Amino acid sequence: MIKIFTKREMMKKIFCLGAFFVFLVAQNVVDGIAFKVNNYPVTLYELQSLEQTQKLSPKQAKEQLILKVIKMQEIERLQIIADETMIDQQIQAAATMKGISRDEFVANMIGSGYSYEELRAFYKEYIQNELLTQRILSTNLKIVDEKELKKFYDTHQKDFTLPKEVVVIQYASNNEKLLAQAMNSPLMQIRGVEKREEKIALGNINPQIAQLFADTPKGEFTQILNNGGAVLAFYIKDKIGSTTLPYEQIKPMIMQKIVYERKDLILKEYFERLVSSAIITNVRN
Repeated sequence: MIKIFTKREMMKKIFCLGAFFVFLVAQNVVDGIAFKVNNYPVTLYELQSLEQTQKLSPKQAKEQLILKVIKMQEIERLQIIADETMIDQQIQAAATMKGISRDEFVANMIGSGYSYEELRAFYKEYIQNELLTQRILSTNLKIVDEKELKKFYDTHQKDFTLPKEVVVIQYASNNEKLLAQAMNSPLMQIRGVEKREEKIALGNINPQIAQLFADTPKGEFTQILNNGGAVLAFYIKDKIGSTTLPYEQIKPMIMQKIVYERKDLILKEYFERLVSSAIITNVRN
């Protein structure tokens, strides 16, 4: 017996067949390999997704994906690890920059469409890339000679000049959320947050903290710091006097600054060498 389909039923059948066809095509794109980098496969889906989301040509998308794989392989070769603690610290730092607590930051990101796992994966990749960059730059410190170091020091005196003293208001709490609230509303007295004004001689404290105070503009807060079970932040009320750090004491810092100024060129040349020596096999054009 021949079944007579109504117009609605026919349209439903056509839609289902069309959807099945689209599924097959999409599945083929996902499963299809576009090319390999040192035998690591990159799919057509990855290539086409990057083209569409970043508005790139096929050539540009391919170059970016090759570089991404090369970086990933270098991270594995050099055994660069971003552990869970480092990821937590990076998420905390991102929250601090926005002046909110970690929980609020995570909630905002999830509300924007990211899963918690995706958020952690993003910061893991970010940390690994930063550590890779540091490793590459550290191998280039030896290219700076004594003459260049002294010239840089003499022409960049302000970079090595710190206040003799700073007047700060210390905000301390056992609750990070309350601390962030107090930082956002400094004129309010938040229960659970203690404030204390003090004058600090930078020559008498940890050099890293001294640099943090020097780098934080007057009238702004430092990042939130962990101090055992408490969290702290410092409002920079005033900076008094100035002193230039001695050349011999800061030679390693000068080297780092010079190399950092050449960062883009150093990284470009480093990865160009790796790409030129990589075995790239085109599977599909």
